[in-house]
Amino acid sequence: MRKGGKRITREQILGETAVQFIGRRFLDMGFPWHPTNAPLDAGIDGFIEIRDVQSGEATNSWIAVQSKGRTTLEKETEVQFEFTCTPRDLDYWRRGNMPVLLVVSRPARNEAWWMSVKDYFRNEPSRQLSRRIIFDKNANSLMHDSPGQFLELVQAAGAGTYFRPAPRRERLHTNLLEVKRFPQLIYWAQTSVRDSAEFRAGLQKHMQYPPREWILDNKRVYSVHDLRDEPWASMCDIDTVDWIEGAKWASAEEPQERRRFVWILNECLRSFAGKIGMRFSREDDALYFKRTSDLSPRVKRYRSRKQFAERDVFREYRSKTDPSKIFYYRHVGFEPRFRRFDGRWCLEINPTYLFTSDGESTHPYNEEYLAKIKSLEGSGAVGGCVVMFSSLFRDREGLFADNYPHLGFGTLLESELEVGIDDKFWSRDDTKKLAEEPLEEAVELTDTELASRTPTLFDELDHDEGDE
Repeated sequence: MRKGGKRITREQILGETAVQFIGRRFLDMGFPWHPTNAPLDAGIDGFIEIRDVQSGEATNSWIAVQSKGRTTLEKETEVQFEFTCTPRDLDYWRRGNMPVLLVVSRPARNEAWWMSVKDYFRNEPSRQLSRRIIFDKNANSLMHDSPGQFLELVQAAGAGTYFRPAPRRERLHTNLLEVKRFPQLIYWAQTSVRDSAEFRAGLQKHMQYPPREWILDNKRVYSVHDLRDEPWASMCDIDTVDWIEGAKWASAEEPQERRRFVWILNECLRSFAGKIGMRFSREDDALYFKRTSDLSPRVKRYRSRKQFAERDVFREYRSKTDPSKIFYYRHVGFEPRFRRFDGRWCLEINPTYLFTSDGESTHPYNEEYLAKIKSLEGSGAVGGCVVMFSSLFRDREGLFADNYPHLGFGTLLESELEVGIDDKFWSRDDTKKLAEEPLEEAVELTDTELASRTPTLFDELDHDEGDE
């Protein structure tokens, strides 16, 4: 026999044999049998439609059937046997208002038994806890006298039928990027300076572009850099220099220490982001990609979930009707939030955009353009942007990896759920297909969407050190 070929197991053969066996049994009773198609089976193998066996009139009343083929039975005696349901199957069978029959059969011996799952477990906590069904071989036999009992089941269920979505495992991708590395040591010292701008100005007397990974709080300066070195030594009392392990602040429960830790992380993130061409806007509390020196597009290449991809993170957008007219420049960005979940620090990435008139000044209709594009782009476009940022910030591996020393990220947190949702059933607007890819054409506003606004200046970083 050739090795490595596809296999069909004995269990698969038995399962299909059992489905066909009970299908014939239902047809012999006079009930139409509708198998569900094995590849799409989600916990129900078929449906029978109840009909008047005398007149042949169809009732449009249905019973769902789950087949379980067996060669041996659990705890079998002369008069009974047991069957243990899986938690997922039992949860699925008990949903909706359609009656569900569990049919256990031994096709080789021409035997089959049935049980109404909902009736058996209804108001029986002990049965629900054990998940065991005890079959009476005589009373539960699937025989020609069963149709009357099936009619009672559909009458008790009432008119109409509703279904739950088919159960399926689904992997949930979050917008939480795990922090794998944070500052090992955080230095602190006393200083006579109270104002951050004054402290920064003092540093700039000794260095044109001083590092930004520091905070000033209550006449103390905290930094990931050794404060005994210049330019720090000139701005603080070096006799008071001390340090604390970053891990201690990372696990701190005291609010002030956690606040300072997040503050330091944000300063490290802004410095890190500056090295890939981003700047921080205090007005929006967000990081955006900066303009290029000649206003040409800024393109980022990154690893998506399946392949390498490219995205324009800064570029101009022109009018469709008048290509000589520049509508705006669009900057891709995100709102960063550091959060701790179950003892792990994560960076929450909330993608957004900034629209500017010339690459610097915020466009008068920035808010309207932002609202418009968010109403058009779907979850796929947002998710793609999250994946891009996670790829750009994630630590690189290898001997020559040049990772930012004070802050490092792993991968986006994911979770596997026992249930899933078919996206097409919860779209916000069935009449409108939301874009799954970022919009690459200009977003134009209607007259009713236009409003008069005064432009505000783009809040630049203190310097452009490290810009690509």
